Amino acid sequence: MVEIECLACGKPLKIPQYIDTEKYDGEMVCQECKAPLHVKLVKGQVQKYKIVEKFVPASESKELVELLKRLRGKAPTTRQRHSQE
Repeated sequence: MVEIECLACGKPLKIPQYIDTEKYDGEMVCQECKAPLHVKLVKGQVQKYKIVEKFVPASESKELVELLKRLRGKAPTTRQRHSQE
């Protein structure tokens, strides 16, 4: 069984048995920290692997920024906005 170290937490990342280690190029998740990793295996050897950057759609990004501002006290809550109108 192929085993590599998670790039996020450093724990051993065990490659599930159902993955064809002779030729695999795809994503998997660390069982410990849940970091998404892209792994390329050829003939049972790791060719490359990296942490996958998550894609966040623009609509969600805007909502997240607003939430962070509210949590930091820099933006009015929805209730405060409605009471001002």
